Amino acid sequence: MIRQTMTKMKSEDKKNPPVGGQTLSEFLKEKRQSKNFSLEKLSDITKIQLFSLEALENGQFEKLPPLVYRTGIFKRLAKFLDIDEKEITEMYDNETRVVETSADYNDIIKPKKENFRFVLTPKKLIITFSAILLISLVAYLWYQFDFLVGPPNLAINLKEELVTKENRFVLRGKTDNRVDLSINGESIYVSPGGDFSKDILLAGGINIIEVKATNSFGKTTKIIRQIYKE
Repeated sequence: MIRQTMTKMKSEDKKNPPVGGQTLSEFLKEKRQSKNFSLEKLSDITKIQLFSLEALENGQFEKLPPLVYRTGIFKRLAKFLDIDEKEITEMYDNETRVVETSADYNDIIKPKKENFRFVLTPKKLIITFSAILLISLVAYLWYQFDFLVGPPNLAINLKEELVTKENRFVLRGKTDNRVDLSINGESIYVSPGGDFSKDILLAGGINIIEVKATNSFGKTTKIIRQIYKE
């Protein structure tokens, strides 16, 4: 198959040789120069865009407009350069046919790449499940480590500074289990779920509320708020 393709290429080259051994680019450039036209001048009189003329004279046919427009370009060039339009078309066809045949030859000798398709096998399933399990275990252990060595969580129902006329304020909050909790230095009971509360008697003026939670590793979280009693 490859040998037949190569033989076809050689026979086509002998059948349709370039005019005078010239390529189409050389041929058009010679005709333009014989008319004493610059590329800019030729573009102006033929109304062919300059980059298309440059592409033709440089043999860069892939930069030319689509095929339907190339016919019009060849017709205008033939008119203003006194060339047979058929001669230009044949030279162009011969040169581009060699390029296309070479591309076909490359397709023959290059093996096609197979499309990648993922197949889930029992082995892959076990590996995937084991990886997920391992990641989950590491995440859990990290959470437990951070819970043990980090400062305890602490939240109370007194979000901002408070101004009140009441004589009492019930302070409620939540912290971690098994911590030592104190409010203004007084130890407070913490339920197994981490809830606590204390009824605070307020004095006139500013009342400082300090809540402190300490875990078994000595890590402490502290919240200080002010209540102003009018």
